Amino acid sequence: MENVNQTVINNANTVFEKKDDKYFGYKSRFGDIVIGGAYSYRFVVHYAKTNQDVVIISGDVNTVTTPVCTTLEERLWKPEKSAQALRDEIVEQAKADVETLKECGRTHGGKPFDYRLEMFCVKSEFIVNRDKRTVVVLLKGAGTELVYVRGIAKAAQDDCFNVHIGKAIALRRALGLAVPDEYLNAPQPTEVRVGDVVEFQSVYKAAERALVVSDDESTGEGKIALGSAYADIAKIIDDSREEVGE
Repeated sequence: MENVNQTVINNANTVFEKKDDKYFGYKSRFGDIVIGGAYSYRFVVHYAKTNQDVVIISGDVNTVTTPVCTTLEERLWKPEKSAQALRDEIVEQAKADVETLKECGRTHGGKPFDYRLEMFCVKSEFIVNRDKRTVVVLLKGAGTELVYVRGIAKAAQDDCFNVHIGKAIALRRALGLAVPDEYLNAPQPTEVRVGDVVEFQSVYKAAERALVVSDDESTGEGKIALGSAYADIAKIIDDSREEVGE
């Protein structure tokens, strides 16, 4: 059985190794998975839907499974969760993705795309323009301002801007990695939270923007309270919430 499983692993295009509730990049012939990078089950199943010959090592090399979309996995892939809950998961995945890719860049451990990293010690610099709804990443050599590679992400006009998703998309593009569909087609937020930037129609302006603050904070000058009537009718245009640590 071990030889059979090892043959499956050798012949697979992409292999993930399952540890607890995380899936770590183990092998990739496409160069779009970070070796050692942590991925969610949702990411792995989506990846398996769009790529051939993907397997999972569960526990040890003697146990090999395939993330084929069975009835159970389809339920896990499309869980009975709200659009907001799904977006929250995608944002957290994007945050982890950025940290993993940045760490691989610093240590030259970013196989299989280290042919790019061999050229320079990577230093990532992000430029966020919320007015233009863009995130640009500049990959520079250590100790120099010379830009070797750049990547860009731009939110669609009707999409809510999120800096964490934007950073993950831009960094993956700069490193020549595939961008997961869930980053490009994340559900729109439905729940207004403290730290969101919203747009609404007031009695003074046709379209007004404001930062959502807690009910015990002072409002005015571009701020509205979470429990206000305006928050109930507002459209969320930026849910990055960097200032509140989310």
